[in-house]
Amino acid sequence: MSLPIEVEQITPLHSVTLNPFIDSMIKAVFSGNGTSWSETFKNFWLLLPDYVVSIMLRLFSFSFLLSLILIFIIIWSANNLMRIRQKMHEDLKLPGQKAVKSQLPGIEPVLNNKWQDVIVHINSANPSDWKLAILECDIMLSDILEKMGYMQVSIGDKLKSIEPSDFTNIEAAWEAHKIRNQIAHEGSEFMISEREAKRVIGLYELVFREFNYI
Repeated sequence: MSLPIEVEQITPLHSVTLNPFIDSMIKAVFSGNGTSWSETFKNFWLLLPDYVVSIMLRLFSFSFLLSLILIFIIIWSANNLMRIRQKMHEDLKLPGQKAVKSQLPGIEPVLNNKWQDVIVHINSANPSDWKLAILECDIMLSDILEKMGYMQVSIGDKLKSIEPSDFTNIEAAWEAHKIRNQIAHEGSEFMISEREAKRVIGLYELVFREFNYI
């Protein structure tokens, strides 16, 4: 079946840019010719595939451009986040101190005197010293969080405010802090083995080393 002359003269590009169906509708309205309406709708169905293709091409172009913009934003945000974390780690570093050799086997020399006190207490034969080591670690944890800008009253509130992406070992910090709370609330009635105490200190150590605090 041959196409009407008007339709045969319309290229796909013309159909995309000039919208011949709308042109035909306008002509039909002002011409007053009853047959123009039927011809217009007939032409519409003939041109419909071109319209669908043109819309899909436009949507694809828009989606492609939007994807490029989003990829650029993600890369820019990730780069800024890395710079912020690097600066945060540098701010947490303590001024130059003489390295103190750890008394725990396998532990490297440290630059933080508070951590050295923790090591001494955890190696004691007195269970009270083990608890003291955990309490001292929690104070160090609070110092780190405040230097990161978290100024809430309790350590628990500080930890709740942290984005997991900013704190790799946040679960270790939570677990150690809960043990500290048991020690603080139960006092001498709280019983802890040497092995468990050293495990808790190890959790704090993960946090401290993440932020180059020891």
